[in-house]
Amino acid sequence: MSRRSVALVVPCSLLMALGSCHRAPPPAAIGAGAPTAAPTASAVAVVSGAGRRSAASALAGERIEVPAGRLLAGSMPGDEGRDPSTEPVAASYDVPAFAIDALPYPGRPGEPALTGVSQGEAQRMCAERSGRLCAEVEWERACRGGAGDAFGSGAAWDPTCTQTPEACVSGFGVRAMGAALEEWTASPAEVASAGTKRDRVAVRGATAASPAAAHRCAARKAVEPHAGKGRGIGFRCCYGGAEAPLLGAIDAEPPFRKGTLEGAQLGAVLGLFPELARVRAGARLFQSPEIATVLEKGPPGDGVTVTNDPIAWSPEPGANLIVFAGKSKGGSFIVALHRLPQGKFRLASSLVFANDSVPIVLAYDPSLRREIRWSTSWGTLGEGGAISCRDDHRIVIVQR
Repeated sequence: MSRRSVALVVPCSLLMALGSCHRAPPPAAIGAGAPTAAPTASAVAVVSGAGRRSAASALAGERIEVPAGRLLAGSMPGDEGRDPSTEPVAASYDVPAFAIDALPYPGRPGEPALTGVSQGEAQRMCAERSGRLCAEVEWERACRGGAGDAFGSGAAWDPTCTQTPEACVSGFGVRAMGAALEEWTASPAEVASAGTKRDRVAVRGATAASPAAAHRCAARKAVEPHAGKGRGIGFRCCYGGAEAPLLGAIDAEPPFRKGTLEGAQLGAVLGLFPELARVRAGARLFQSPEIATVLEKGPPGDGVTVTNDPIAWSPEPGANLIVFAGKSKGGSFIVALHRLPQGKFRLASSLVFANDSVPIVLAYDPSLRREIRWSTSWGTLGEGGAISCRDDHRIVIVQR
């Protein structure tokens, strides 16, 4: 049987700004209030030579005063380079005023940063200077500057900053942030995995050889506090300031659960995204009698759950999506949405069968967390595929 003609739509549409909190709230279920969305996010911009640079030379022991202010910290699901198992969903935090070293320790221009120390050793050396290891929200605020830049030298990543990191400055004048060095922070970074939580600490910044997205101010790694000796992690110190807030914890949801999507909500959700405008009119989920025809050649096998209900899917820790299939006057469709706080959603991926109302089933194997299968005729070549979470954490829907 020949493959059906489909229209593939991939990321994405983004949400409206989130409110202020100290720990991000759990994602809201579909049906809890009016859903909302906002403009599409762009990929990481790379512009060589565009980074903000200081005409003045760095000073030994220089400290930068960072004023109190509100920080939009974290990242959005689907952002290029984002690892949901370590980066919380973006939220606003009130950060008290503080001072921070302009350069990584020891803070002497032209000298390499001290690396190969544990987090505890970094804390001790900051204390010897009457300082402390920076909280990660302080590090991110110093990196983003007052304008909330994506990178430590501006809105776009400037790869030349890896060669001359001391010359690249944030909006507050802090040097070398995220350019060529991973840095310890004082903040915990709880990572949920396989039903357990391991105590780690947040490391910010990136090595010079890292990909562009790793240099984002929001980029975050969770590292064992004694790992510095073998990893080459540096640090810088902060001074003064009240206790800084903690970023939201990373939740570990079961891989597959039954999702809910009220009939009246389906059209509203589809209407959020211009990419899905053609399937909004008359949209509904498939009913059991309709999908029975998909399985006429036989069931999919032991351990595989087949459903016409929406699936609440967590393909990896920190990732929360809802996946559903249905039909409308414009054709059948499969949609994967990132679920976010306060009833907001971001389109992860979608597949539209233009002007074809063929029934579709969804299926999953609990042992294959990162994939949901779909089919219009189970067991027929070319009549199915998968919704997959790739190694780069992006969600794609493919036909096989």
